[in-house]
Order: sequence, then structure tokens, then C-alpha cells
Amino acid sequence: MARIACAWVPELAVTAVVRARPELRDAPLAITDGRAAHSVVIAASTAARATGVRDGMTAAHARVVCDGVVVMPYAAEAVHAAGATLADVAATLGPRVELSDDGTVYLDCEGSAALCASEAELATILAARARRHGLTVWVGIAGSKVAARLAARESGGVRVVPRAEEHAFLAPLAVELLDPDPETRATLASWGVTRIGDLARLPAGDVAHRLGPAGALLARRARGEDDELLRCRATPATIIEAITLEYEIDRLEPLLFLMRRLLDQLASRLALHGLACATLDVTLERERGAAYPRHVVPAAPSADAKVLLTLVRAHLEREPPDDAVTGLHIVAATARIRATQLDLFRPNGPSAVALAATIARLAALCGADRVGRPVALDSHRPDATAVADFTDPATAHHSARNDAMPAHTCRAIADSARASTCIATDSDGVPADARVALRAFRPPVVLEVFESAGRLDYVRGRGFGGRVVHLAGPWRLRGEWWTTDPYDREYYDVELTDGALYRIFHDRRTRQWLADGMYD
Repeated sequence: MARIACAWVPELAVTAVVRARPELRDAPLAITDGRAAHSVVIAASTAARATGVRDGMTAAHARVVCDGVVVMPYAAEAVHAAGATLADVAATLGPRVELSDDGTVYLDCEGSAALCASEAELATILAARARRHGLTVWVGIAGSKVAARLAARESGGVRVVPRAEEHAFLAPLAVELLDPDPETRATLASWGVTRIGDLARLPAGDVAHRLGPAGALLARRARGEDDELLRCRATPATIIEAITLEYEIDRLEPLLFLMRRLLDQLASRLALHGLACATLDVTLERERGAAYPRHVVPAAPSADAKVLLTLVRAHLEREPPDDAVTGLHIVAATARIRATQLDLFRPNGPSAVALAATIARLAALCGADRVGRPVALDSHRPDATAVADFTDPATAHHSARNDAMPAHTCRAIADSARASTCIATDSDGVPADARVALRAFRPPVVLEVFESAGRLDYVRGRGFGGRVVHLAGPWRLRGEWWTTDPYDREYYDVELTDGALYRIFHDRRTRQWLADGMYD
């Protein structure tokens, strides 16, 4: 016989707010259906109810009854995020998890004996893990979803209904706990049926004849006959976190403070599934006008809240909102962290998570277009290079074996390698004794060049300069005349009085002198 665990959060709307703003945990808090003074209270914390705040009051009435009550509008996305977090926690104890529309979570306990010694221990672990994510839950375990849900709501903590004792557990409970519709509730009251046990003892055929299909289903649930299967929840492709404020924020630092809390919650949920954030869509909501969307793409998938906050901060500092913000909404597209095959003969590199975090930080500091891996372009231009998206070494090595490089690219690379190691000669034609490497300037440095009697005499660039001591060249390179961006250059190797040897060239198309690099 199947065993079902139910995790239920009392006052889920209040818990969703406290989860994002822990400083309100002990404060009197009322949730209304809007922002206006005449909005109606639909949920309240224990501290608020102790002072007389009740459902159905207006926000203005609640402020009169309880001095200092915090009134906040209902945030459907924050409530859904709290329920999804509870489902994420339950998924760490079993693969078959259902998240109902009201935020109640059901877990199939089959196979839990491998993790927990008893069902009571399973329920205690589930409640403890949910508490670490800011959720106070009541847990019930029984043989059906209905019995487990009622056990959770009546437990006040943890309640395990032993096998074959569900009828005895359900019988004394009020029939209203089965959530009958108003018409059925009135009919049952006219019959004097107030307990679930009273309804279970009625003949099934007569109940179906008098109350119809809804009444027949209610009677079956009263007898504990619940054959409804779990609607299992798949691993989420996106994770959503949101918060609605009762005041406006018009400065960046308080906004980032709340953003950090949401990103911490997001990172903790990603860790429950072993996932990382591939893209991040941040929406800044405001009281009037359209919201401010921001699309953040880390250089590599990351589950580090600090890295994600750095990227969001960079976006907001470049384009700050021009109006006060009343809410935050974050949607993270998930990606699996790729496992890395270790090598027997090479030392282990950094973990995928640490490498992704480092790349994301560099991209936030330098710009996403300045961080990546160098690639050779399909061109004969000497400095034809580009930066592509980063791929881990294992993937790059696999791609290198499967994807053949074009022959002309191989020739260009080989020619470039031979050119960088060729034996240079001075102006008198005397060969040099050593082979040297060129440290390229990217982008090339603009130069001022002075000539004397048709010969280069003085060279000056950013950070270096001097008179020409030795000179080799010119070597003319011209190509890609069939494209819209041809090149026509004259290269020289020059030794200056500062003691360094440089490669410079004259761009004949733009009539500009540039330094291509310095020889080590």
C-alpha cells in the first residue's frame, strides 16, 4: 500500500513575505488584496491576529486595530515561489513530488527506507530542510493524499497515521475539512452530518443519488478511498523568485540589498537540483508605467549568488531605473553543470562551478565581449583573431578532434609561426643570432614616426619611444582586395634607443603608423 507525505504551509501568503524579508518574522503582518486603503485583509500573521486583525477587514481598519501593523499586497508570484521551494526541498527525499495549486506538496514515500529509519524521521527531516529555506511546514504521512493532507493540517508539526488506522483518524474530524462546496455543505448540515465518520457511514448509493457526482466523490474521500495519482513535477526549466514592497525604492544600494536576498534564495534552490543559472531575466516593477526588464547572461552557467549579483549590479549601474521600484521579479533559466572526466596523467583543473564563477566575474569586470577563448579567423590578415564563447577544455578537446580545420587556415597559422621564429636581419643584412617571440599589442598602438633623409629616424608611442638604432624592412603585405576591407601594409623591425625591439607597420590605406608588438 502506498504511503504519501503531505507538507502544508499555514498562512502561505504570510510565509512567502517573511521568506524574502526575515526581519518581519515576529512583526504583525497583514496581507491585502491590493494597495489601496480599502483593500481587504486576506491573510495575517500570528502576531497580527493576536492584536485583533482578522480576515475581511480593510487595510485602514487593520491599522486602527493594530498600531504598527505592516500591510503588504498579495504577491502571487512570491507565493508560487514559496510553494515551488517546498517542492524543491521535497524532491531531495524522493523523485515523485506533486505541487498543488494552493502550494501543498505531496511526496511518495516509497523507497524512503533507504534514507530514513522511519516515516517519522522522514517527516522530521522534511520539516527541518524546509525550515532552512525559510518555510515553516506541517507534515502528515498517511496512506492517501486526503488523509495525509488532513494529518498535516491537524498536526501542528509532524503527524504519522499508522497503516489501517486512517478510518479512526478521519472519523472525528469536521466534514468541512474535506472542502465541500457551499450547497453540499448546507445539505449535509441539514442531515445532521458534521463529522467525516458520519458521512463515511452513509450508504454510497444514496449519497450519490442525493448529492450527485460531487457528493459521491466526497463520500469516497471520507472513507479514505483516494485513488488519485500523484501529478509528478518535472525538474524545473526555470526558477522564479519575486518580492513585492509596501514602499518605493529610488536608490540603487537598497535595491541591490533586496536583490541579494532573492539571488541567495535562487542559488539555494539551484543547489537542491544540482543546476546552474544560464540566463537571468530581472524585472523591476514600479507603481506607474511599464516595468524595467534586464537580461543578464553569465559568461558560463553559475550558481554563485555573488557572481550573479555582480552581473546584475553592472547592468543596473550602466542603465539605472529612472523611477522608484515597488517590486522585483527574477526568472533564471537553468542548465546542468557538466561533469568533467578526470585524467590519469594530468593534474586536476578547477571545478566547473569555480571556473564558471571566475569567468562570470571577469565578464562583469571587463565586459562579456572581452572574455572567452581565442580563435583563428578564416582570413589571411596577419592579426585575424577573435574571442569566442568559453568552452571547458574537455569539450574543446573533443571538438578539436571531430572538427577539421580548413587547410588555408592551417597554412596561415603555420606561416605565422614561421614568421614569428624566423631569423631577423638588421639594416646591413647581418643575420641575428637568436630567435625571438613577438608580444603582440592588441589593439595595435598608434605611433608618431619622424623621418630623416627618407629613413625612419624617431618613433614615439604610448609608453615607449626613442631614436631608431637598427632597422630591418620593409616587408609588404597586401591582400583581401576582393573584400570590403582590404589591407596594404609595410612592416619594419626597429630597435630603439630605449633598448627594445619592436615590429611596426605603415598602413598605406589609412596612411597611419602603428606598433604591432614587441620582441621578447
